[in-house]
Amino acid sequence: MQISRKHLIGGAITLCLGILITVRLGASPQTEETAPKPLPVKTVTAHLQDTYQVRRSFTGRAIARRESHLSFELGGTLKSVAVDFGSTVQKGDVLASLDTSRLEAQLNQMLAEQEEIAATLRLAERTLSRTQETFKRGHTSAQRLDEAEANMISLQAQERRLAAAVNAVRIDLGKHTLTAPYDGVITSRTADEGSVLAAGTPLLQIVEASVIEAHIGMPADFASASALADQVKLYTASRQQITDFKIKSVVPTLSGQTRTMLVTFELPAGAAKHGELIHAVIDDTLQSTGAWLPLRAVSSDVRGLWRVYKVFEDEKGHYVRFENIQIIYTDKERVFVTGTISDGDIIISNGMDRLAPRQRVRIVSSDPSPQD
Repeated sequence: MQISRKHLIGGAITLCLGILITVRLGASPQTEETAPKPLPVKTVTAHLQDTYQVRRSFTGRAIARRESHLSFELGGTLKSVAVDFGSTVQKGDVLASLDTSRLEAQLNQMLAEQEEIAATLRLAERTLSRTQETFKRGHTSAQRLDEAEANMISLQAQERRLAAAVNAVRIDLGKHTLTAPYDGVITSRTADEGSVLAAGTPLLQIVEASVIEAHIGMPADFASASALADQVKLYTASRQQITDFKIKSVVPTLSGQTRTMLVTFELPAGAAKHGELIHAVIDDTLQSTGAWLPLRAVSSDVRGLWRVYKVFEDEKGHYVRFENIQIIYTDKERVFVTGTISDGDIIISNGMDRLAPRQRVRIVSSDPSPQD
């Protein structure tokens, strides 16, 4: 079979193209493996210091300066109660009263007896005067004169005794009324009208509202008034700080169970309610060389130790190595640590779970150091 010229030329061209492609593929170098990109990280600079502050917290209660359980000195039937739970009262306000009908009847009887004694005494005085005149004239014996004088003296004594009895009944009548001993708030009521109360039975409880104190137990080292003046901070249970308080007193004896001394703070009006928890916070300075780091900068290793990742630099850029540390103190979101770190070391502050020793990193930002 005769092969056409056209087919020969096409085959030659195809063969040349195949050879050219094969040569180029054989001559091209193999693609190198792409190097991993540095991991973006945030850092913090370690600043060594010789001391650190530990925040000590002690808890006590807000106590009204005065708190009283009010009762009647005498027993009787409760006639009226003018206050209830939460009532605000002023000094001298009438709070409750007992039935006084029996005492009033007794008083009226004594007043009538007083009038009778007064009339009898006036008669005795006139009788003594006449007896003295007749005795001077010799018409009356000395015995009659002595009897008249003795009768008048006896009636005078009866008058004084009856006056004292009337005064005692009036005092008892006053004790049948219960009044507020000072400005305050009623916090308890134990009986209602019609109840028969024995003498001394508590009826109402009142606390002074205008002056509130905080009673907090502290170890002797912290209870010195001179040391507390500049260091102590007071907070309510809702973490509201109390300002403008005064240190009233420090009881110079240790409690037998807690081994603490009672410190009394006078609080400003309205700062706390009676019975509310009060926290005293004191910054205690301790000696130790270390640095404050963010809590998120610390991780644990397989041996149960703590470590941080420190940034190093070479001709290719930044890389990390871990350093073992010891946590001395934890304060919320920061920790005071010691170990193989130096002043000025750059520490990774987040994302430690993505890191491995000698891994390349790229610093994208630097967080402020959490110093005191």
